[in-house]
Amino acid sequence: MTIQWWCSARGTPWTWQWQAYPGVWLLVAVMAWGVFRVADATTLRRVAGIAGVILLWLALDWPLGAIGTGYLASAHALQFILLALVVPPLLLVAVPPRRAHGALERHPALAVVVRKITQPVVAAIAFNIVMAVTHVPDVVDRLMRAQAGAFVLDVAWLLAGIVFWWPVVLHVPERPHFAAPVRMLFVFLGTQGHLLLAMWLLSAAFPVYATYELAPRITALSAMTDQQIAGGLMIVAAEPIIFGLITLIFYRWFAATERGGAMAVDGVRL
Repeated sequence: MTIQWWCSARGTPWTWQWQAYPGVWLLVAVMAWGVFRVADATTLRRVAGIAGVILLWLALDWPLGAIGTGYLASAHALQFILLALVVPPLLLVAVPPRRAHGALERHPALAVVVRKITQPVVAAIAFNIVMAVTHVPDVVDRLMRAQAGAFVLDVAWLLAGIVFWWPVVLHVPERPHFAAPVRMLFVFLGTQGHLLLAMWLLSAAFPVYATYELAPRITALSAMTDQQIAGGLMIVAAEPIIFGLITLIFYRWFAATERGGAMAVDGVRL
């Protein structure tokens, strides 16, 4: 059995024979080490960090990583939801703001970069540009052919998600005008680009990605049905996540207002 570094579209008939992807393991191990180093003793932070690492692993490794890269558009959509909308906020919750603040104080150049790229408007624009570009058919079909290309696509989603969710979850650096109502509006408006993507996939008259249209079928689903399921996932799976986070921000803001002060649950504030 040939060992691949990262998942890529191979164009061969699918089998359920396990495949090793050591590049995925290395990335997950680095993330796990980072969570172990930065997360403090609070239960919520540790649980969030562990959940983020596990979901990152599931999204990238066999079988979901391989199926999403070269066989099913619906699995590809699930990968996007996990890597851009679920894993980043979980990993950021694991980071204590005091440690992030201390790290930026020790590295002024890094602090300047972080302040600029996590400025809410910049973060939202960058997130949506990455989402749009990485779903262009020519881009997807070209990148999926090579392990390095698939790696770039996956990491682009993860990094764009971290940049987008940073000002919502971590609050470092502090932005006094980015209060809870503004954060709720930011999350809502900044993530709605995926609805356009979903409608495009649902309304297309033919398969838009050659990678999935020409891939050996691993289910009874046609390429068109698979594509429509991918579009549906962008709505029925992503929207509850987004509105769930908005609801959480609202609940904590309302509770803090009622109590007349900032509210923190197990040391974590949204």
